[in-house]
Amino acid sequence: MKKRIAIVLATILLLTSTVLASCSSTNKEARDDKTYIQEMEDMNIFDSTADKAMPQTVIHKLITDHFASPLAEGKKVKKAIFIGYDGFRDDGLENVKDNEESAIMYIKNQGGLYHTFSGGIAGVNEQATSTAPSWMAMLTGGWGAYNGISDNSQMKNEDADTFLTSLAKAGYSGSFTTSWREHTELSYRPDIVQSITEGLPVEYTHQIDDTATYYQILKYVSKPAGVEKSEAEDPDVIFFTLEYADHAGHDTGFGNQNENYIEGCKNDDAYGYDIVKAIESRSTYAEEDWLIIISTDHGGTNTSHGGQSVFERSTWLAINKEIDITDEYLNYQCK
Repeated sequence: MKKRIAIVLATILLLTSTVLASCSSTNKEARDDKTYIQEMEDMNIFDSTADKAMPQTVIHKLITDHFASPLAEGKKVKKAIFIGYDGFRDDGLENVKDNEESAIMYIKNQGGLYHTFSGGIAGVNEQATSTAPSWMAMLTGGWGAYNGISDNSQMKNEDADTFLTSLAKAGYSGSFTTSWREHTELSYRPDIVQSITEGLPVEYTHQIDDTATYYQILKYVSKPAGVEKSEAEDPDVIFFTLEYADHAGHDTGFGNQNENYIEGCKNDDAYGYDIVKAIESRSTYAEEDWLIIISTDHGGTNTSHGGQSVFERSTWLAINKEIDITDEYLNYQCK
């Protein structure tokens, strides 16, 4: 009897180890760090090289500089939209680079597609390559030491304004739309409370999923002829995130070895393209100076992220205006 039990237990252990080994093999990265970087370069779609990657904080500079610059001839108003694809790592671009209806490639062809990085300055002020600290770095222009968020489940410093808040103080209306509850429950609470108590023209909305987010943004950017819209209905600066790629990565694995992840990247970019085309269809588009940025917060490896591997740190941004990369861009951070 004891011998039979021992045989059964041994069989269970063997099956368990086989399954775990199979899962590990499925999720294991197919290349090392150097190979991954080289494969990104070999796509020949970037307008910068990996060794000239800008900190993701530079997005804050790009947006605030846009509103501070003079209007071009024939333009009457500044507008900006920041489209965030959560967890859309570099090799996800392979899934959309040949798609004629890719928002990323469409915007890249108007301006450029550039290497950026998440996770702070390596060896200096590293922070988690996670959702809250990464979007916060882009929105405030600084890393966790400045804005108070170096990992998830933290609240931002009150004196580290996002570009939405600083632009609202200057008279521009804004909107912040996401479906990840922690953003509005915790991370951005100081700015949300300030916008309410001081009457700043920034609307924060939490949506149930990416489809609901898409319809909310479509409502913001659409402007048919003859339709009058209020300041809140037609924000000057818009920020929103889509979660398809990140959800797929956490569910079944980040990277193109995973069909669900490939589909998640495509779904994000399809919604993004619709939004961009809706902007171009606005009845007032010809007299508006639009800055359009699409970027991601972090990459991932296996089914998670937060670490300092190249698969997690490497990010990108597409923009409809060309960037002349100088030392100021390469080293940008608020305070």
